[in-house]
Amino acid sequence: MFLSKKTPLVAIDMGSHSIKLAQLAQLKNGSFELVNIGIMPLEQGSIVGGAIKDPGQVAEALANLVKAEKIQSNFVVASVSGEAVFVKKIKVPEMSEEELSKKITEEAEQYIPFDINDVALDYQILGRVNGNASQLEEQGKKSSDEDQDSSMVEALLVAVQRDVIDERTDVLLEAGLKPAIIDLDVFALMNAARLNKDLRAMGATALIDLGDSFTHVNILQKGSIGYTRDIPIGGGYCSTMLMSKFQVPFSQTHRMKGGYLPDEVDKDEVLALIVQGYKKVFDEIQKSFEYFNTLSNIPIERILLSGGGCLINGIDGFMADFLKVPVEYLDPMQGIKINPKNFDREIIAELTGLSTVAMGLATRRFDYS
Repeated sequence: MFLSKKTPLVAIDMGSHSIKLAQLAQLKNGSFELVNIGIMPLEQGSIVGGAIKDPGQVAEALANLVKAEKIQSNFVVASVSGEAVFVKKIKVPEMSEEELSKKITEEAEQYIPFDINDVALDYQILGRVNGNASQLEEQGKKSSDEDQDSSMVEALLVAVQRDVIDERTDVLLEAGLKPAIIDLDVFALMNAARLNKDLRAMGATALIDLGDSFTHVNILQKGSIGYTRDIPIGGGYCSTMLMSKFQVPFSQTHRMKGGYLPDEVDKDEVLALIVQGYKKVFDEIQKSFEYFNTLSNIPIERILLSGGGCLINGIDGFMADFLKVPVEYLDPMQGIKINPKNFDREIIAELTGLSTVAMGLATRRFDYS
């Protein structure tokens, strides 16, 4: 089959404890309508820290999810994240496209913490330095060599270890699917936010995804990435504390964090452990904010929150109090058409925080660029 922008793609987000699926149809006015959404739990340890440890189990769960949702298309857009992904803004001299590609590859070797031969490398030109696309320099410090900077362009450099891409691709193929696009979680989150937010009109905004193994921090300035960091700690740290304290299985910790407690468990004790666990996460987020502010002299104005951590009642208020920044849940469902005859609103609300990456991936269309 020849792929085009009209080819229906299915978005697949493989997380530590579940696989999320989403499919959107693009309407004539450019907006989107929900076609499919679903979730399938994974056995503990199937995916750890973004690495697929049990590909057979993951592929089986994925195939069952696709079957349960009666998906017609087998072309897929998936994503990667974590320590195998490297994203950084760099400055390079303005030159021809061919020369630029070679130059950026050379520059990449200085920054990427992996062997250049073991990564898939890509880049996007954001614009001239000190121009509209330059996010940090235009409001931060100005160097004495502005004339030299005027002949420079800013590029977003992306590198992903090939082994991680191969893991995802192999699982998709084993599940009977055909990978058409492998994206990054950070770009998927941005696309999800754009469904109901004008990111370019907003000040410095932190997209924060509270995952189980990782907390993804992505700071945007005028709709462009200013800083990104994957913190290798998340809700799983809190779950481990709950398991140890109350001697409960891992699967039950998610219900406990959502407020569903066994009769013998004290609510205040659970709350104290959750606060203790997420304080460690928030400490690292604060360090990221401080680093960004050091680079740019720009304070974070708001936080858009997504991920499994959103299921914890009051996590937004706790984060806002700790970081001294307004927090709101990122709800891409508000920006799309949902037919009430096809979807239960209560179920959609429950899936909102968990499905943000999948929703962002579902906005992608196949192209050759």
